[in-house]
Amino acid sequence: MDIASLAGLRTAQDLGGQSAGVDQGEELGKTAFLELMIAQINNQNPLDPAKNEEFVAQLAQFSSVEGIQNLNTSMADMASSIKASMTLDAASLVGRSVLASTNIASMNGNGFVGNINLGESTTDLRVQISAADGSPVRSLDMGAQTEGTIRFAWDGRDSEGNSQPAGLYRVRAFSDASGEAREFEVQLPDRVLSVSILPEGATANLASGTSLPLAQIREIQ
Repeated sequence: MDIASLAGLRTAQDLGGQSAGVDQGEELGKTAFLELMIAQINNQNPLDPAKNEEFVAQLAQFSSVEGIQNLNTSMADMASSIKASMTLDAASLVGRSVLASTNIASMNGNGFVGNINLGESTTDLRVQISAADGSPVRSLDMGAQTEGTIRFAWDGRDSEGNSQPAGLYRVRAFSDASGEAREFEVQLPDRVLSVSILPEGATANLASGTSLPLAQIREIQ
């Protein structure tokens, strides 16, 4: 009897093409694969039994199916483990001060330190610090700087030497060396209030009211 003629059964040979031709919902697991192969052996034509080469090929197909399923299980377990580890790492950031790409800094009353990503060398780099409402507080003259990451510090005082209250401050870094204003990216400190675990990854919610992926955090202070 030809196994292909049995109602409701498929030959093990058919399994080799399941990834390309199987309808959704017909995915065959390794247990069903083995049962089908045994049924084919039990119902084969005794006058024309399956050749050894065909049986070995079917066993190889069974091993491939089992290997792929085991690999999928291992990858799922690994992804779950990595996600759990990232969740724990993210939770440890709550309450910490971090340095991120933003133009709003959280100042605790003692000033702060930040970075400037200088895309080109300049002779008159300046850092403008303003209050949350936009009113100017202090201008820092950084002078000539070469291309790269530039560290700057603000002592928390205005241009007249008066200490400023804790709160949020806006920071811009720019240069007029070429005759036209050129603004550069700044990385400023902010405090992590909470962490959101989203399907696309963990997000840090900052005291400034902004949220950003953990990958955008440049430094933990």
